[in-house]
Amino acid sequence: MNIAIIDDVQQDLDALAEAAREHYKHRQISIQLYTFSSPEDFWNSYSPGSYDLIFLDIYIKQANGMDLAAQLREKGDSCALIFVTSSDAFAVASYDVQAAYYLLKPLDTNKLTKVLDSIQIKRAQDTRYIEVICDRTLLRVPVKTILYADTFHNAVQLHTDAGVLRTYLTFQKFEELIHDLPCFLSCYRGCLVNMDRIYKTLEEGFLLDNQETVQIRKRGANAIKKECLNYLFS
Repeated sequence: MNIAIIDDVQQDLDALAEAAREHYKHRQISIQLYTFSSPEDFWNSYSPGSYDLIFLDIYIKQANGMDLAAQLREKGDSCALIFVTSSDAFAVASYDVQAAYYLLKPLDTNKLTKVLDSIQIKRAQDTRYIEVICDRTLLRVPVKTILYADTFHNAVQLHTDAGVLRTYLTFQKFEELIHDLPCFLSCYRGCLVNMDRIYKTLEEGFLLDNQETVQIRKRGANAIKKECLNYLFS
């Protein structure tokens, strides 16, 4: 697992690096950790897919960590992003760059442990797949490729990165199939969205990372949005 930390305050950078090393050592997970004191140093060594996890300060030497995060997303980098900063002013904006978490300084190692454990769970979830029959062919569909699921002629259809897959499953059977996957959220009757693929919350629903919009029911809309936020930032 490759991890980068970008922070221009050496004391904070060292403390976070040490805490991360101790956490993964305790979990017996092998990591390669790289530290950078400026965005320039980071970009000089960067290539797409270099890192699984990046820690970012927001206020970095006449730069803005939020801008750096946006550039990463524009390059198609889907690594986990964690902001560790001294102000909560950008907490809401961090949602727009699909940040996994937003932590405040001084570093709380107990919170960091919970955050890193949660990220490991999501990484494991990314390797999961479900088996469905489409056109009489058994397919293994990686969960991370599913945008959302809805119904067509009383059967489930999966909207995926590869297109729409029409299955022979009833919606109830599909719910049983994914019952242990916390990433799926009910938007309305007969529709489940993969929260890991949500890019932004809109008034009428969710904008996904492929720019599709999934509507949510008006009744209970705030509760649905809150459940999504709790998942993304838990």
